[in-house]
Amino acid sequence: MENFSLVPLYENIHDKVAAGEKLTFLLPAFPAKSPSPEKTIGHLPDLGEVLALSELNSICEKISAFYPAGAEVIICSDGRVFSDVVSVSDENIDQYSEGIKDIISEFKLNYLSTFALDDLFPDLSNDELRETLLKNYAKSESEIKFYIKNDVNWKNLFNGIHRFMMEDQAVFHPEKSRNQLQKETKKLTYELVRRSDAWSELLSAHFKGELRLSIHPYPLYHNKFGIKMLQSSNKWATPWHNVTVKKGNTYQLMHLAEAQKMNPTQRMFKEKYVYFEV
Repeated sequence: MENFSLVPLYENIHDKVAAGEKLTFLLPAFPAKSPSPEKTIGHLPDLGEVLALSELNSICEKISAFYPAGAEVIICSDGRVFSDVVSVSDENIDQYSEGIKDIISEFKLNYLSTFALDDLFPDLSNDELRETLLKNYAKSESEIKFYIKNDVNWKNLFNGIHRFMMEDQAVFHPEKSRNQLQKETKKLTYELVRRSDAWSELLSAHFKGELRLSIHPYPLYHNKFGIKMLQSSNKWATPWHNVTVKKGNTYQLMHLAEAQKMNPTQRMFKEKYVYFEV
């Protein structure tokens, strides 16, 4: 427990524990299902979301078993923030978000709650929500490009998102060349990173001093801590970019196209949540 100043997240946890405060973790995640038919099987949550949310709840439950003040995770859905950039309709965002809330309620995941732009500004339209976020919290495109060029964490984030964008757009526009797709998706990725950063800035302002989790990998000295959703062939895979495949007694996340190569059997958990079994 030395040199907390070198690990901001640990230092923050240490201070909260010393003060006997609840450990509240913010996780920007669970935006919406990927629209790519090669990755997912629909726009509603499936067994992957159930397993991932249950794992987050279990972590908080274990912490609360020995730490009296307890722990919680607030799922800060960023789907509304960039739905138009990733070609997901606001209607699908709404239905996915309601599905996440239903899972939390149905499975009594009492250590979890949700937060979205809609909660802050319930009277604004979807476009107005995005405009308000960008006006108050977004960096300029030139600033975003500067950070991506000069900071390895920003660069890794950009490259990871750019890969996702390339995969999706190649499916939507098979007539376009790889060079053309790279150019177009690069611009979209800059905007997506800009909006993601604006959402992060809003969360920092609204939830002052809370602990930050991320679905992306970060080094220990960062103020965010990368968290794994569940076992998968890619440790940073997420339920909203994949389907869930049961192999023996374990579950993995993989793209639908990859899963289909194994000739799996499609099944339903509780008659509602899709998964595959091989």
